Amino acid sequence: MASGSMKDMIIKENKLEKFEGVDFRRWQKKMHFLLSSLKVVYVLTTPIPEIQEEGNLEQIRKRSKWENDNYICLGHILNVTVGHVGSQIHGRRFF
Repeated sequence: MASGSMKDMIIKENKLEKFEGVDFRRWQKKMHFLLSSLKVVYVLTTPIPEIQEEGNLEQIRKRSKWENDNYICLGHILNVTVGHVGSQIHGRRFF
């Protein structure tokens, strides 16, 4: 099975209901599981990789991967929040 279709299957099976400010812990655990399934949950606890002044190719790739995975995490988190809750989450640490 292709990895793209595997991600689609995981997302469909683990689709989260909108978070409306009730039962945050339950929603948090479901979101953590979804992000773990997508193998991007590490960005919640890992700081953005630094690039040294000379910046070799490996450092640039690690940073680019982290930025892409962070974008995916943020998109999934904001996608299931409602109204003002989504705007409050942006820029804060919830995990």
